[in-house]
Amino acid sequence: MQPDFFQREEIEFTMPKGQHGPRLWVRRIALWQDASTLLRDISLRPGVNIIWSPDLSTNGKGATPHGSGKSTFCRLIRYCLGERHFSNEDQRPLMQQKLPDGFVGAEIMIDGECWIVTRPIGMNLPSRSVRADRIEDSFDQLLVVTYPPTIAPVISDRFCTDYREQVPDNLRADQVWDVLLAWLARDQECRLDDVFDWRSKRSGSGSPAQELSLDAKLAVVRLAIGALSAAEVLANAQVRSFARGRDDLKQKLNHLDWFQRHRFEELCEGLSLPKDRDPSDETVRMELIDKANEELAKATGATHAKGQSSGVDLQAKRKRLQAERNKAFEKQANAQALHTALPVQISAARAEQGTEQARLESGVVVRCSICQVNIDDVLAKGCKISLERCDLDAVRNRIKLAEQNMAELIKQQAALPKTIENLGSEIARVDQELEAVDKEFERLEKQLSETNGKVSAARELVREANWFDRQMVKRDAEIRRLDAVENKIEGLRESIKLEQERVTAAIGDLEIVFQQLVASLMPKGCSGKIRLDGNGLHTDILLDRGVGLSTAAVESFKIVAFDLAAMILSVNGKARMPSLLIHDSPREADLDADIYSNLFDFVLSLEGKASPPPFQYIVTTTTAPSQQARAHEAMRLQLSSTPPEARLFAMDF
Repeated sequence: MQPDFFQREEIEFTMPKGQHGPRLWVRRIALWQDASTLLRDISLRPGVNIIWSPDLSTNGKGATPHGSGKSTFCRLIRYCLGERHFSNEDQRPLMQQKLPDGFVGAEIMIDGECWIVTRPIGMNLPSRSVRADRIEDSFDQLLVVTYPPTIAPVISDRFCTDYREQVPDNLRADQVWDVLLAWLARDQECRLDDVFDWRSKRSGSGSPAQELSLDAKLAVVRLAIGALSAAEVLANAQVRSFARGRDDLKQKLNHLDWFQRHRFEELCEGLSLPKDRDPSDETVRMELIDKANEELAKATGATHAKGQSSGVDLQAKRKRLQAERNKAFEKQANAQALHTALPVQISAARAEQGTEQARLESGVVVRCSICQVNIDDVLAKGCKISLERCDLDAVRNRIKLAEQNMAELIKQQAALPKTIENLGSEIARVDQELEAVDKEFERLEKQLSETNGKVSAARELVREANWFDRQMVKRDAEIRRLDAVENKIEGLRESIKLEQERVTAAIGDLEIVFQQLVASLMPKGCSGKIRLDGNGLHTDILLDRGVGLSTAAVESFKIVAFDLAAMILSVNGKARMPSLLIHDSPREADLDADIYSNLFDFVLSLEGKASPPPFQYIVTTTTAPSQQARAHEAMRLQLSSTPPEARLFAMDF
């Protein structure tokens, strides 16, 4: 490597008083098949820790560098630091089946105290976190669940207490460490594509970071590096609240505009007015109301039957005709009944008259009409019952009366058919007049219905026109509310901008370290820049003319430099986060080997700034580190995909 290819920038550690070594670091990771069978024991150290799986050019075995367990090792560290899962849903069942009693143990140092974490790989053990000196010291309690079961709350209490309540609404305070951990130990699947791209759903980690918006992740980063004030957090929360209200108002107004446009067209059509006018114009709406009232006046002024004299007269006429019909019908019924009974009466009268006449002519006297005693006996012996004498003249008078009655009955019998016929004609005439009256009633009712329909329609138009005017007035009020909300949001954004300007010192500290790292890690002529604006936090590596580096390589190394800058900021007490960083195979294929090798030499040089090193940087690689790094004690583990014993778990799954 050319000695002047890189330009070293001097980076100094200014640790808080009394701090020695990293506040949080992983001292040991061990894998067990069960409590009596250790599969792998890996000691780690403050400073740089390299896990190497040699690629085909260096392993001499023809073994692929992939599948040896590097990413699983990183995920197991994250798992011990509190992440939910250690592998994706495809791998996890295979490992659980092969290691039903398996577990991973970690010795995690927090402010000089050792915490023991054991977490299951199989299904038969619980998660535990306790204070102890060695993993094995906790084996007598492996089946006892602790509270909390993971170490995440302990780490959160030590590093996140000052700001975890200030996170956005869509993130709980107890998730802040999970989000920070996602940043400090990125997924390999994310390929260092973006500063805020930390967790891939393919990894199956269960981290809340994979569901968070960019704004939420940015807020956590800014809180951690001290570049976000409480005032800005409050203003952002208010902006989000107002923005939700604004969006609701816009949706409501869009709905109102669509609906009211259609109602306006319907009203114009019903009132025969042109549609191509602006319904928000008050003059246009007043014209609608005036036209609707005019139509109502026309409808209510029309002649119709309800309550008018013609209807009253018809009702009186119908009542009179019905009475006439009832009377004629009654007479006809009586005449028909009499006509039916007369033959019998005439026959009886004729019989009575004939009997009386015959007896008078023959001298036979039947019985006294008074006492009903035989007349002959009365004449011979005298009547011993009645004191009156029998009057033959009276008998003759009765015969005469019977004859007269019979003649009258015969006369009536002859006259009744004509009378019945006349009464039927009278009933038919009345029925015709009643039918004419009913038709007139039907005509008047139809006229009334049509007129009332016009009145109802006109009244509905008046109601609709007035309702439409009220809705448009409300719409104007909603627009004023929307404008007020927009003004509030704009004012809050101005205050946020001012707050961001006030925290430029924190961004400036991060940018200075970032610039130093870019100068140290990248070839001469490269410079770094960090800026915070309304669209987020941006990192850039600027290249002078003639420096030929691919975009993918620059982007990935830019992210490495950003993470290292944040770690160094934490070492210097200017960031509220652990000075712990895990990079899983950070090299892009087209990144120059000298630049990549320089990364290892540079981070190893940082160890000389303080003793013990105040940070822990764990990096996995398939590309060979520099000769200096390979000879250094930082080389902690070498893995291979073959044979199985050389893999992380020393077996196939």
